Amino acid sequence: MRWTLWIVLGLFPLIDGHPTLKTDQNSLETADAALNHQNGSLNSVLHLDDTEKAALETTRNDPAFPMKELNTSHYPATRAAKVAQHYLNYHHGSPFKWFMVHAVKKASSEDIPEVGKKYHIQFSVQEQATKEIVGNCTAEILFRHTEVQSAPEVNCTCDDLLKIKTSDADHALYHHIKHQPEPMTGMDIPDSHGNIPKEMEPFWYLGGIGASFIMWQQSNESTLYNMAHVHSVKQLNSENDLLAFEYVVLLHDMVSQEIIHWHMQVAWNPTQGVKVTQCHLLPKGTLKQPSAEKHKI
Repeated sequence: MRWTLWIVLGLFPLIDGHPTLKTDQNSLETADAALNHQNGSLNSVLHLDDTEKAALETTRNDPAFPMKELNTSHYPATRAAKVAQHYLNYHHGSPFKWFMVHAVKKASSEDIPEVGKKYHIQFSVQEQATKEIVGNCTAEILFRHTEVQSAPEVNCTCDDLLKIKTSDADHALYHHIKHQPEPMTGMDIPDSHGNIPKEMEPFWYLGGIGASFIMWQQSNESTLYNMAHVHSVKQLNSENDLLAFEYVVLLHDMVSQEIIHWHMQVAWNPTQGVKVTQCHLLPKGTLKQPSAEKHKI
């Protein structure tokens, strides 16, 4: 099976050195606006206007702008592959399915004058719940050179990435949560010893998928993000078929070694997938210590 994903993201204003994502529903759906859903597939186009396409073709024929081969173990290739990973997780992850780059196999980059830098990456993907290598992907990642922070644009094509089926587990979890007399809560995932209780693993993955949306949009040519910790998660009231959760997550930029705190609200059900409905950067020093009762589900 082959499938192709494309996306275009807009510009976001800067607050305290980091872009903040608008919290109204329409703006957070920008990432999905370019997607055309047909028979369960996702299709759209990378947004290069005629001038930008002409610039790209010119550079490809100009020896002054050669395609540069990259060392697959070095930061530029790793960073670009990580952006593709965040993109894949947000669109195809679930509480039982979370993708990671296993190995970058081939990487190159090219400069597009007055546009930015485009990376071409080939990599294999590992699913974290099963530790299984589930497919190979090729991706194009465009980092635009703009005065205001712009999220990278991603085109990613994968072979057999969707062969892991988690619908039974997803539906079982969904109905379990729906029929609980009290909303679920959790804190400090993983704990100080690095342990994650089995019953909290789906909420760790769900937090990672929501955080992938933030990390994807925050990424630039000077970052390399991972989710380090779920500080807290709690279920919210929902008036529709989507389950709603409020998260506070800690993201680690491995380049600057900075830990940043984000608040987000995540909606999910097995048929519609994961959607971040609200998110914003938290000031440092605002997190409360975990309570004595860490988890309730």
